[in-house]
Amino acid sequence: MSKSPSILAPFILAALVLITYQPSFRIGLYLDDYYNIERAGRIEDSDALRQIFDPQAQTLWYRPLQGLQFFIAVRLFWANANAYHLLNIVYHVINVLLVYALAWRISKKWLLGFASAFFYATFTVYISGVNWAAIVEPLLGVPYLLSIWFWWSFLEKENRRDYILAFISLTFALMAKQTAVTIPIVFMLIEFWIARKPFAFVPVIRRYTLFVLVTLFFVYLQSSAPSTYTFAGTFGWKPTPEMARIFWEYLVLLFVPWGAFPSIDMNPPQVGDTRSYTWVSIVLVLLIVFGVLRRSRVLLVLAAFTTLTLLPVLPFPFLEHRYVYLPIISVAIILGWLFHHTHTIWGKHRVAIFASSFALALIAFGNGLALNDSMAAAAEWARQLRVPYRDIERKNPTFPSDTLLYFVDPITPTEGGLAGMFFLRYGKGVTVRNWTQYAGLRDHNAAWVYYFDEQRRPQKIDVEKDARTIVEPTLPIDFQVPLRLEGYEISHATLKRGVPLALILYWRALDTIPQDYAVFVHLVDQRGTIVTQADGQPRKGQVPMTTWEPRRPFTDVVLVSIDEDVPIGSEYRLMIGIYDARTSARVPLQNSQGDSITISSFKVVE
Repeated sequence: MSKSPSILAPFILAALVLITYQPSFRIGLYLDDYYNIERAGRIEDSDALRQIFDPQAQTLWYRPLQGLQFFIAVRLFWANANAYHLLNIVYHVINVLLVYALAWRISKKWLLGFASAFFYATFTVYISGVNWAAIVEPLLGVPYLLSIWFWWSFLEKENRRDYILAFISLTFALMAKQTAVTIPIVFMLIEFWIARKPFAFVPVIRRYTLFVLVTLFFVYLQSSAPSTYTFAGTFGWKPTPEMARIFWEYLVLLFVPWGAFPSIDMNPPQVGDTRSYTWVSIVLVLLIVFGVLRRSRVLLVLAAFTTLTLLPVLPFPFLEHRYVYLPIISVAIILGWLFHHTHTIWGKHRVAIFASSFALALIAFGNGLALNDSMAAAAEWARQLRVPYRDIERKNPTFPSDTLLYFVDPITPTEGGLAGMFFLRYGKGVTVRNWTQYAGLRDHNAAWVYYFDEQRRPQKIDVEKDARTIVEPTLPIDFQVPLRLEGYEISHATLKRGVPLALILYWRALDTIPQDYAVFVHLVDQRGTIVTQADGQPRKGQVPMTTWEPRRPFTDVVLVSIDEDVPIGSEYRLMIGIYDARTSARVPLQNSQGDSITISSFKVVE
C-alpha cells in the first residue's frame, strides 16, 4: 500500500479538529476560566514559584502545571479569550495525533491508528473538556499519552533515554492532574499483557521504583494541600455505594459518544434512557464474550485503562462529561479495530470503500453540526453571564485604586465570573466579593455594594467611609439556641430615601441548629416605632439555618428598604434578632439580655 495515506492522515485529523472546534471562538470566557486567569494575573513574578508549586498556597486542587500554564498565558494573552480556546484546541489536536501514533505503533496497522484517532476526534460527549479553557483534561492528555509512547519505546528498545522521557512525562502528567497516579499501573499492564514481557521480581522492582516513588510523593503533596480538604468537603469526595451507579452512567456516556452534549458541564444527575441502557448492556456482553473467546489481552488492558482513568472521579456525587476525555480513548480504539477489521474483509470492493468513506464523512459532518449547536448555546449562556458586568462597566470607565465591589445575591458567580471580568478590565486595583464572604467594606480605599432590582439590573449603594455605629450588647453574643452573632458591617449610617441599607451579619452555628429560624431586622425611631423592616430566612430563604455547617462562619446580607415616606430625622436604631419561623416566637439572648441586638445610631436624610 502507498505510504501517502499514512502521511496525509495527521493533517486530515488536525484539520478535522481545528475546523469542527472553530465555533468555540464565539464563546468567550466563563466560570473557572476567569478564576484561573485572575489568580495567575495577581501572582507577583517574584513570588511565582511559591504560588504555583507550594501546596499550601493553592485554593483549588494542587495542579502546578496548569498554574504555570495560566501564569504564562495571562502574560501573553491577557483578555484574549480566543487565545485560551486555541490553546486547549491545540492540546486536543496533539492528543488526537498521539492516539493515532500509539494505536498505529502498537498494532502495526496505520489504518487502525487513523480510524481510532478519527473516532476519538469526532466524539461529542467530552466537548466541555475542550471548549472550557480552564479544564485541564486536554493538558493532562499530552504528557499522559506521551508517557505511554516513551514507555512502549523503552519496552521495545530497552533504551535509557526512553525510560527517562517516560519518567519526565509521568512527572508532568502528575503536575497536571491527579488522574495521572494511574500511569504506573497502565505501564505494568502494557508491559505484561500487551508486550508480554516475562515477569521477574528484581527487574520489575528496579524499573518501577522511581515511577512509584514520584507518584507517592505527588500523592503526599496533594494530600497536604488545604485546598484538597476544602474541595473534598464541598463536593463530598468519598467512596460510597453510589459509585456503582455513577460508573454505570459513565459507561452510558462512553458507549453513546455521539449526539448533543453541553459545552458547559452542569452536573447532570442522570444520563441515558431505557434504549441507551439496553444498548450499553448488549455492547458489554458482546465485548466480554469476544474477550473470552479470543482471549484478548488488549481488550482487557483497554477495559482496565478506562476503569483506572474513571476511578478517581467516581466518588464525586455527580457526573461531568469532560471526565470521559481520557477513558473514551479505549472506545475509540475498539471502533478503530472494528473499522480496520471490516476494511480487511471488504476493502477490495470499491462499493465498500465508498460506503466506509461516506460513513466517516457523515460522522464528521454530524459531529460538526452537533458541536456548532452546543457552542452556540454556550456562547449565549456566557454572554448572559457577562451582562451584569457590562452594565456596571458602561457606567464606570474607571474605579479608584484599591476598590472593593461587594455583590448581594449576584446573578453571575463572583468567583469564577465577575471577579475575573473586573480584573481583566480594571486590573489588580479592584477586588470583587459576594454575600457569602467577609466584606471588609472599610478595609479598602473605596467600596460599593451592588444588589439587583426586580428587573435584575445592578444597583449601587455607596459605602460611607467614616460611618460610626454602636452595638448593644457587645458582640459576639450567643442566642439560647446554638447560634452566635460574631459581628456586622453596614454600608452607611446616613440613610437616604430610596437607597436601601446593606447590613452584613457574621454568624456562626455552634452546633447543628435543630429547626429553621428567621432573622428580623427592624429600623425603629426614637419612640421604638418600626418604620421599616426586613424579615426572613437567611440569604433570601436560600440557606435555612438547619443546613448550616456547625462551627463554620456564615455570612448573610440583609437589605433594609428606606422608603420615601420614612421621616427625616436622627437617632434611628436597628433591632436584630431571630424567631421561630413557625410560631413567630422570638429566641432570647443568653444571660437574660433580651431578645434583640441594637445598632445605633442612624439618621435619615433626603
